[in-house]
Amino acid sequence: MIFFLFILSLATASAADQVSLVLKNGGNRTGEIIFADDHQIRLKIALGEQGDATATVSIPRSAVNSIEFQSDPAMEQLLGSPNPTYTEELDALWTKFNPWLGTPHSPTARIGCALGESLLASPNSKNAKRALGIFKEVETKAWSQSDRERAKVGRLQAVLASGNAGEAMREAKDLALNKENFTLLIQAKFIMAQARHKDFSRFLKENPRWNEDPIATPARHQLYDEVLELYLFPALFMGSEGESAARGLWGAVEIYRESGEIPLAIETCRDITALYPDTAYASKAKDFLSQRTPEQIAVDKEKEAKEALTQPSSTPQPTASPSATPIDSHKTPQPKSTKKKKNGNQPAKN
Repeated sequence: MIFFLFILSLATASAADQVSLVLKNGGNRTGEIIFADDHQIRLKIALGEQGDATATVSIPRSAVNSIEFQSDPAMEQLLGSPNPTYTEELDALWTKFNPWLGTPHSPTARIGCALGESLLASPNSKNAKRALGIFKEVETKAWSQSDRERAKVGRLQAVLASGNAGEAMREAKDLALNKENFTLLIQAKFIMAQARHKDFSRFLKENPRWNEDPIATPARHQLYDEVLELYLFPALFMGSEGESAARGLWGAVEIYRESGEIPLAIETCRDITALYPDTAYASKAKDFLSQRTPEQIAVDKEKEAKEALTQPSSTPQPTASPSATPIDSHKTPQPKSTKKKKNGNQPAKN
């Protein structure tokens, strides 16, 4: 079965079209691939130093040891920051390089992952389904383990974006078991945080008066604590992962906003701008702070906490003996607050 049938565009070749074929006899050929199938590869090669004269050569695939794809700065720029603005360009590259997905050193898997990520970043929810298909293909066929792992993370995000939070959560938990791969661990924790965030938002919508319901209250606190722990994981334990840490802190900001805890949201935005000023989330944090009222900005939870620590402690009350009768035994003890406090747990500066 022919699995390579690839004819490149007749337009002027970019650097990405140039390849070097490393031959089994030790030689090599460099040129532009104009055709390839299971049996042969045709190259357009330059005959002189100026490259004005060219010739086409056919090389049996059985004679090729490996293919080295030359780097293209323009393409690398696209792959370095995938976003919806470049979806069309990435889509064209994906079509062009798709037949080389399983070929060692080809950029195809990176192109596919970048395209999938740009589709997921698009406001069009229908793009999640296409991104899911691309990630599945890369995860199955890519030659590089790192590319397959990146595609797996993308696939789980696409599953989550498609509305199947339960499936994404289950697979992310399995992915998080690999604690030796910090990148995978961080990505898995973030996917889990997103899934639980959806659960938290749905819970608040279905239980608007949760704080008056003795059954709903502990359920809300459990969800709140769990999603914050997952979002804050990169900042608390791997603060050097700047983009991931800032992304998680921004997730915490959204949780605080949904919970009506604007002072905590403000404090966290200050953390993002101070600790991770070069990330995309610093811009979001600045926008959030600029929209607050002067009264809200004047509240500094971190400063208040530090001042509280310097205040002299109150006179300790004597401890009652086991046989003594508590003075306020008729009162119902109040549950401890489950609100996340970040004092003493700030992410380390880079």
